[in-house]
Amino acid sequence: MKKNIPLSTVRSFKANQEVRAYLLLKEKHLRLTRDGKPYLDVILSDRSGTIIGKIWEHAGEIEPMIETGAPVGVRAIVEEYRGNRQLNIKRIVPVNEEDFSSKGFSWELILPKSEKNSEKLWRFIEKTIDKMNNPHILALLQLLIVDNRAKILKHPASLRLHHATMGGFLEHTVYMLNLGIHAAKQYKLDQELVIAGILLHDIGKLDELSGYPNNLYTDEGNFLGHVVMGYNMVDKVIATIPEFPADLALKLKHILLSHQGEYENQSPKKPVFPEALLIHYLDELDARMDMMKTAINQELDDGEWTSVKNYFRVPLYKSQKDINELSAKQDKANAEKKS
Repeated sequence: MKKNIPLSTVRSFKANQEVRAYLLLKEKHLRLTRDGKPYLDVILSDRSGTIIGKIWEHAGEIEPMIETGAPVGVRAIVEEYRGNRQLNIKRIVPVNEEDFSSKGFSWELILPKSEKNSEKLWRFIEKTIDKMNNPHILALLQLLIVDNRAKILKHPASLRLHHATMGGFLEHTVYMLNLGIHAAKQYKLDQELVIAGILLHDIGKLDELSGYPNNLYTDEGNFLGHVVMGYNMVDKVIATIPEFPADLALKLKHILLSHQGEYENQSPKKPVFPEALLIHYLDELDARMDMMKTAINQELDDGEWTSVKNYFRVPLYKSQKDINELSAKQDKANAEKKS
């Protein structure tokens, strides 16, 4: 990476522009052209967005040199293909913090991070747990949530679909808690069961995903998935808590097994009681809201509407607030490039 050429962010990339950037290599796939020549398909990201890249020259030699989940230095030409921007990569090199820090590299540039105050969110969880009257639920949450504080503060909630940021797991959980506490009162449900179900529904993701900086599926995650893994974690801890009520154990396990809602969503069970149904819909609601906000915020094109290249497969409307925020981010990125 040359010092005299400013670094760029994904959001600032413009068509036909030559760019240099530090990016996270999220995926790499060695493929063949119709003529049988190898090339590399890559997916790259930084804190501002994600972009596809192609490496046409020396792909077979480059592929073993770059590692998925690791930072890379990239020099490329931004091209338009079917209405989307992608990179024609001319040079790509592995990066380590020690050697490249003097050249402007920092993990802060590339790792997506929740914008919420993680300590404040965690205090809300702790206060909620401390209010539990049921001693068995309290003991379970102490062992599975409080004792996993360090991991929960930084863990993502997914690989890329929703809350796929450092601290995304925590943010997703707190947003569900805020809604769930009020909804349980509204519908006259067992509030402590709802709280416990929300806090535990994704607990298996702590082991399903490796977390940042790479954030990949672990072997166990690929084989079993977070639903089964979470069930096993809860089942194992419940067995250590004396006289844990059998009916409460069954309800909590059912919430974990049914929170995906539908069999086609890899849910072993569908919700069969109101607290389980509520948690399923809260999970869906918060996930989809985050996905829509992310799709709007990561849109690279100007205008009031996004492209249809998003999870929802429709153009999404950017409110004037969204447009102003995107413009402010662009102005900030341009200012940083000039400084």
